[in-house]
Amino acid sequence: MSAMNRLDLDLTELGAQAVNAALLDTPASRLSALTAVFAQCGERANIYYCPDMAAADFVRWAALDYQEARRAARRRAVVTGV
Repeated sequence: MSAMNRLDLDLTELGAQAVNAALLDTPASRLSALTAVFAQCGERANIYYCPDMAAADFVRWAALDYQEARRAARRRAVVTGV
């Protein structure tokens, strides 16, 4: 697998994990799941040329996916009156 395909796959999978973390019910469970996602970011970054930069990018993109999913969940809660 090429490096670009691997990067795309890693970003997609980590983003999906972050979105799943954002949709959990309690803050404690969201924190636990997001911590696991960040740990995965570090582990997956080890295969790249510059692991520190890759880990920072993975965490940045995972955090953005998490934030977007939380905003969407809060918007849905407001619209439905929950």
